Amino acid sequence: MLDIREIEYWISRYEQEADKLDDCVTLSALYSIRDKLSGVQVSYSEPQIAAYSEAAPIRKALGQYGDSDFLLAVEGKDPSDAWAVMDELMNTLHVVNPRAYDSVMRKLGRI
Repeated sequence: MLDIREIEYWISRYEQEADKLDDCVTLSALYSIRDKLSGVQVSYSEPQIAAYSEAAPIRKALGQYGDSDFLLAVEGKDPSDAWAVMDELMNTLHVVNPRAYDSVMRKLGRI
């Protein structure tokens, strides 16, 4: 029989030392075993790949922008204030991650 304490021990070891894909696969299996033993029901949602890459088009809903943390945060705010914050973010992004900045600018150019 598997002991939950031993599973927790190995999880903590792998979390500190995992540096290869095989270690991450083992860590994932340990998480699943721990959740199963403890009776935790975990619901994993499908990642929104389209929002972060050009792999798929972003859907637009009429009259509804979406429910991301960002969109909920700016809902009802003055657009000029929100754009000022976004401009500051884009300036920072241009310095720290030019590839991401260029990707965003290409997407905006295609709108």
